[in-house]
Amino acid sequence: MKALPFKIPVTTRESVVVEEDIQPHFYTYLHQHEEVQLTWILKGEGTLLAGNYTGNFGSGDIYWFGPNQPHVFRCDSVYFQNKSWLKAQSISVFFRVDDPSQGGLLSLPELESLRKFAVRSQGGFRIDPEHYVELTEAFLKVRVQHGLARLTAFMQLIDQVLNHSKHIPLSDEPIGMQMSEKEGSRMHSIFDYTLKNFHKDISVTDASNVVHMTPEAFCRFFKKHTRKTYVTFLNEIRIENACRKLKNGDDKLVAEIAYSCGFGNVSHFNRVFRKVTGKTPKAYQQAQLARMK
Repeated sequence: MKALPFKIPVTTRESVVVEEDIQPHFYTYLHQHEEVQLTWILKGEGTLLAGNYTGNFGSGDIYWFGPNQPHVFRCDSVYFQNKSWLKAQSISVFFRVDDPSQGGLLSLPELESLRKFAVRSQGGFRIDPEHYVELTEAFLKVRVQHGLARLTAFMQLIDQVLNHSKHIPLSDEPIGMQMSEKEGSRMHSIFDYTLKNFHKDISVTDASNVVHMTPEAFCRFFKKHTRKTYVTFLNEIRIENACRKLKNGDDKLVAEIAYSCGFGNVSHFNRVFRKVTGKTPKAYQQAQLARMK
């Protein structure tokens, strides 16, 4: 899909651009750009939207986004409360795989595997946590180096990603599925409204009113561009927030967590939770806490 265009400051003197972002919260708009993006979240947590993927993100996570893949890291509400001690921080590496004018780097035969990999990975992926240590060390080397040294460090990072890490796919959205910029802005409004209000009793009609559409037209529009219903998307947002509470060892009862995430009753929450995660809330929490020990 095409969302809000975002320009990465790539020049003819750079094949690889590194950006370190330290802000109260991450950029809030669903956006896309021509470059591949490899991002390490140092600090921050919230909800990631990437293509038709919905999931939570947290400190330590590493993601790959394909060229022109719409995405947004939406921080939790606490990051918008102007707390001076709370910051979101990330390091991102941007590079293009389809433009020989960028120094001609990716036209080298040695990088044929990278070009093919990028084509296969346009839906994006998350790196399996067991490979975080090696990759974060490679990220730091890319960040501090310049010129040829940065290029060398970048090659080492890419080698780690391609050959020494496990990838967890994100979106299965078809390549070439696009929207106009106006439609991308409309999708952003829907996402933004949902992320701010998922804990309330909201309906399809409520969401359709945000973008001034009839419920019927809204449902067709949303299904066309996400391949899921709005109710499914809303439930995914609610379950991801419930998962975060359970993962963080929240000592609230399951019923309290269900109500705080927008579910009207516990049985519905349990049914949707199992459908999304494959586990009951208690089993999910026990599994997550066991991994942290």
